Formats: sequence, C-alpha cells, structure tokens
Amino acid sequence: MRPKLTIPAQINDMKDAGITFEIISETDAMRFLESSTYYFRIKAYAKNYDKYAGTVNKDRYISLDFAYLKELSIIDAHLRGIIIAMTLDLEHFLKVKMLSDFQKTHEDGYEIVSELFKMQPTLEEKILEKSNTSTCNALIEKYKESWAIWNIVEVMSIGQFTNLYGLFYQRNKFRDTYVNMLLPVNMIRNAAAHNNCIINRLRPPYSRLVTPSYELKYEMTQHVGLSQKSTDKKLAHPSIHDFAALLYLYHRVVPEPDRERTYDELKNLFNNKMLRHSEYFKKNEVIKSSYSYVSDIVNYYVTP
Repeated sequence: MRPKLTIPAQINDMKDAGITFEIISETDAMRFLESSTYYFRIKAYAKNYDKYAGTVNKDRYISLDFAYLKELSIIDAHLRGIIIAMTLDLEHFLKVKMLSDFQKTHEDGYEIVSELFKMQPTLEEKILEKSNTSTCNALIEKYKESWAIWNIVEVMSIGQFTNLYGLFYQRNKFRDTYVNMLLPVNMIRNAAAHNNCIINRLRPPYSRLVTPSYELKYEMTQHVGLSQKSTDKKLAHPSIHDFAALLYLYHRVVPEPDRERTYDELKNLFNNKMLRHSEYFKKNEVIKSSYSYVSDIVNYYVTP
C-alpha cells in the first residue's frame, strides 16, 4: 500500500519518476492538481510514455513534462464530451429507425418484449427499479403490466436497448449491419459517461481484445483510404476501435441537419484544439500515429 501524498509530495513523486516541470512550473502544476484534476488521474496519461531501462535512470520516464500530461487530460475531457453528445443522438435515431421498421412488420409489439424478458430474466426487475429514481416513474407505473416495443424504449439504458435492437433485427427480415457495432459504441459511451480516461493508454497492453467487424475494416481501408497495415494495428486499440465504430454509425444513422453541430465540434477539436501544443508530442510516435489515424477518419466524415 502506498501512503497518502500531499500535493507537494505528489510533485516530488513525479520528479522522482522523471517527470519534469520545465514548461509548467511546480507551483502552477500544484494549482492544477488542487482545482482541476487529481494525481491518480493525470498520472494515467504517463502510460503513453517509455521509461529508461538498464541505466542509472531505470524506470524513469523519457522526455515527459507535466505539461504533456495536462494537455492530454484537457484533450481527453473535450473528446468525452463530444462522445456523450454523439451517443445520445445515435441512441435516439436508432430508436427512430427500429420503430419505423417495426411499422413494416406483422409484429404486435408485445411478443418481442416478452421474448426479451425470457432471454434476460432480470431485465424487467431492473426496469421496475427505476420507478423509484427515474423521471420515467409515471410511464413505468402505467405500462409495467403491458410493455410494448414502442413504450419500453423510453425506460431502457443504451445497453438494454442494444439487446432489444439486436433481437428485433434477428426476428425480422431487414438488412441491418449496425448490430455488430452497437457493443463498441456502448463501451465508449459508458467510458465517457463515467468520466473514464479514453486516451490514457495508446499502446499495448490494451484493456481488452477487440475484433473489428468486416464492415468497419472495409470502411477504413476502402472508403476512408487508410492502409490495411495501419488499420490492423490501430483498430486493435479498444478506444480507437470503439470511436471509429461510433463515427461509422453516427454518419449513417443521424440525419445530416442533426449532426452538423457535432461535426463542427469534431473539426474544431481535431484540427485546432488537439494541435494547439503539437510540439509537446513530436517525440512520441504512438501519440502522433494515433492522432494521425483517427484525425483522417474524422476529417473523412466531417468534410462535406
């Protein structure tokens, strides 16, 4: 167990690890740690940097200044905000799409919910529990004995809705290639909504193994124009893979007028804010190559 560190002690701990304070002073770094973030969180971005091995500086970071960590944390916060907005839009228009397709079927709307409850025995109870905390209390009380596809979507989390969406397209003869990418979208949405870091580990070992769908790999190589080699390498990273899946679905599902504002924010983030201190990262090939790969995807979608 590590002892509790005061903020001055946190600064010394970073210095002992090889983190410098040449761009941002120790005093300003302490202010940032007091008012804008905390040590455990900002230190997470150091995973993007190498350490010396087999020298007198063993286990100390190579060319890492506190300013680099601060900048990565700020970029990450902007990115999480956009991801949350995108997933909210996407969730809404996926519901619109599914319910529009539902009108073209012979489904009565009740049987599919019953089947979903049988597949997931705890789901109905979880929805009923929301009546004590959710703004949907009146809706739950009214329909708890007669859930149909058109009302239950109003009280489902995005993960629960993903399962209903998948079941609907499994039961009906519509061509839908989006189901395969709903899990990664749900993963990155949850990370952003829970305020988890997105770009704190841009190199192996990754937090989980991912298997990109054929559609996503085809999109990246044949439409966006990225190489097969870089796609195989970068889509192995969970956050890059999940964000690429989100962009893919967002562009196809959300109507153009509704995505215009988000695309403006993405352009500003990737083409302006992320480049504000690009000199900080000129020696870090992992950060540079990851930015280059993802920015190419973003600009492919946001460019008219």
